[in-house]
Amino acid sequence: MSTATGLIPTGDPLAAARPLPWRNLIWVAWRRHRPTAGVIAAVLAALTIYLVITGLSMRSAWHDVQACTPQNSRACSFAWDQFQNTHSDPGVVSALFLFAPLLIGAFVGAPVIGRELEHGTFRYAWTQGAGRIRWAVAMIVGGAVAVAALTGAFGALVAWHDRPLWEADITPRLGGGEFPATGVAVIGWGLAAYAAAVLAGLLWRRVLPALGSAVVAAFALAFAASRLRLHYLAPLRTRSLDHVVGSQVVAQWWQQGATHVGYAELNGVLRAAGLSQIQISGGKTAVQAAPGPGGGTDPISYLLSRGYAQWTSYQPAGRYWAFQWIEFGWLAALAVLLLTITLLLLRRRDA
Repeated sequence: MSTATGLIPTGDPLAAARPLPWRNLIWVAWRRHRPTAGVIAAVLAALTIYLVITGLSMRSAWHDVQACTPQNSRACSFAWDQFQNTHSDPGVVSALFLFAPLLIGAFVGAPVIGRELEHGTFRYAWTQGAGRIRWAVAMIVGGAVAVAALTGAFGALVAWHDRPLWEADITPRLGGGEFPATGVAVIGWGLAAYAAAVLAGLLWRRVLPALGSAVVAAFALAFAASRLRLHYLAPLRTRSLDHVVGSQVVAQWWQQGATHVGYAELNGVLRAAGLSQIQISGGKTAVQAAPGPGGGTDPISYLLSRGYAQWTSYQPAGRYWAFQWIEFGWLAALAVLLLTITLLLLRRRDA
């Protein structure tokens, strides 16, 4: 009797039943994310060149302002004005820096599951010894690490670039256009957008709709956070504007004793004295430069002498890192929640 020995498997008969090792899954995840990460890295490289060039120029100008003596001389005042006029308004580039972590997270996250479902390759990927959950975990974790690394490096570069503006009190660190693009919060925003895009890819089963919906959701969340951020901790209150230098103003109002006073009443008092009137511009108190019979009397000083007091609630600049960790914490928790929902839905989905 002859035996077809060539058909009998040699080696461990249980090898086919063992799951694919994690190191192999990590390698596959890297191969999957490498093209997307390469494109994003190229864009960030171009932004890096811009930030380094402008950052070095700004630091040189700020060094000249600090080294100028005496500070109250005409030459020093001119140097300060030139620095402020040149570097205080970055234009549309600042919006790009603000939304960059959201776009990075969405672009990396949308194809993770959405591409497999759109192209139908999930039937192959889920049946090659890894299983859909192990495969998904490897893909998701690999993408999250890439997003965290890219956004963290970008945030560190933005912080380096804008430090002279912080020191000059031109751009507050807690400002809505600065805070989410620096520190650890920028990583949280990238991960939240990434998690939203991964879940959207599973729900839409297509990449472009998932990308668009994730970007819209991330932008809406960023808008809501900008309104809530200054209330992470109770704001401080002061009657001296010297205390709010470098800090972020939350609100300003006037009181007489313990009673809040409206601006209509204040303007009535000023009109009766023939002084300029107070107006509100951009949410801040300003004094209209209009001549009156009251002469050169300062309207604010006049109100203070009449028993009125201007109060300001503010968040001190020293709370920057506390707010950074608070924002990173709830964003990271949101990302974990969205990714957990993704895995639960994926587990229940038919192959």
